[in-house]
Order: sequence, then structure tokens, then C-alpha cells
Amino acid sequence: MKQLFLERSNPRNQAFVLCLVSLILFVIDGKSTALKPVRQAAGSLVEPIIWLAVLPRRIAEQGLSFFELRDQQRLELFEQRRLSETLQARQLKFEALLSENNRLRALLGSSAKVSDLVLIAEVVGISPDPDQHYAMVDKGLNDGVFVGQAVIDATGLVGQVAESTTNLSKVLLVTDQSHAVPVLSVRTASQLIVEGTGNRNLLSMRHVSESLDLKVGDLLVTSGLGQRFPSGYPVAEVARYERAPGAAFAEVLAKPSSQLQTLDHVLLVFDSAEDLTPDVALETIGPADG
Repeated sequence: MKQLFLERSNPRNQAFVLCLVSLILFVIDGKSTALKPVRQAAGSLVEPIIWLAVLPRRIAEQGLSFFELRDQQRLELFEQRRLSETLQARQLKFEALLSENNRLRALLGSSAKVSDLVLIAEVVGISPDPDQHYAMVDKGLNDGVFVGQAVIDATGLVGQVAESTTNLSKVLLVTDQSHAVPVLSVRTASQLIVEGTGNRNLLSMRHVSESLDLKVGDLLVTSGLGQRFPSGYPVAEVARYERAPGAAFAEVLAKPSSQLQTLDHVLLVFDSAEDLTPDVALETIGPADG
């Protein structure tokens, strides 16, 4: 008995027995369905083991998919934000160009209303000194600019050329304390002198007698006296008229017609085509262009 047990416990014998049993089961399974319930039961027992075996791989794949999706969403969000900022920048640039275009249209519209030749100039600098009111423009002697030349914008008189170099000119603004211009009231044709106050929002008139018919809201335009400024250009509107009892003259302040706080382009006024150089003559705008 002991010898028989040792023979059966021999690994080689056990392997032979297993192979033989497997072969018999394989033949029976192929010829009959008798082992089908056994196979199904064995499959049910093995299924959880298979599921647990592939679980780490599935978790790893889902984790990788999650991180890939998050990175993709983050990239898409970054691209959308960049596109939004680009569109906002373009919108701001478009609005700036539209505003500049509207101002140029207004400037060209004003040129059609005057009877003189005008040349568009760009303002390239403004005096930072509050006691000196002037602007620098990008036109000079090469463009036919001359000292004393009248300068206007779309709404009225800006000032006059005080100095000029080859390609630049200094424009003294009407609000400078050293500037004065002869004007007349559109309503009454009264002759006056408007002077700068050093304040870009105010002009003054001195020696206004009480007999002079002048009131708040009257429009003052260049009179043409002195032949420096062509007649008819708006200069200011009376903003304050006060006369103290017993005073010989009234205190009169006016608001400039031109937009001195937002100057970017101006018009240089020429008396005739003879003042222009041949090249500049092609750039000027005359009455016929209106």
C-alpha cells in the first residue's frame, strides 16, 4: 500500500494522470454536452478573477484618458481666451481707427465750407507747459507753411503759425496769453478783440463798453481785420457777460469753438495757390473739392 501511494504521489505520475483526464474531458466535451453545466459553472467562478486581473489596466486607461481630456480642455480654454483677447484688442483698434476716421471726415467737411485752400497737418506734439499754449505739426517750410498762417480744425480757429522749420511748425493756440484775434459778433456785427487767458477752456474780451450789444450765446467769428486771419471762421461763443455797477467796461469770457483738448489733425489755411509748392498743391483741398 505504501509503495502504491508513493507511486501515485510521484510528480511525473500526477502530470500523466492530469493529462489523461484532460484528454478524456476534451473528447467528452467535443462529443457531448454533458460537461456544459460544469464548464459554465467554472466560467462563472473564473470570471471575477479575470475581471480583477484586468481592473488595474482599466483604471490606468481611464486615468490616462481623464488627464488627456483635462489637458485638451485646458488647451482649448487657453486658445479661446487668447482668441477673446485678440478680438478685444482688434475691437479697440477698430474703434480708435473709426474715431480717427470720423474726425478726419469732419475735418474734410469743414474744408468744404471755407473759401480758401487748406492743407491737412497732423499734430505731433503739445506743449506740456501750462503757461505756453502751442502745438507742433508735421508740415513746415517745404510745404509752403509761413509764420502768421491761420490754423483751423473742424469746429473753428485753432491759432496761427508762430515758427516754422523745414518739416515742422509751431502753432500758437488762441488760448495762449500772447495771442489775440479780431472778431465780430454774428448777431450784431459788433467788432471785438478776443485774447487768450492761459486757460484752454476760456478766452477773454477786454474794454467791452456797456453800450455794446453782447450777450451769452453770441457766436464770434474772425473779422478779417489786420488781414492775418481770413474772415468768417468761428472763434468762440460768449459764455459769461457781467458788468459791475459803476464799472466802465463789462467782464466778458468766451468758450473756444475749436477742440483744443483733443487736437490730432488741423488745417493750414492758404490765401492763394501761389503760396503753395508744386508738390504740396496736389495735397491741398480747395473749394472745388467740396
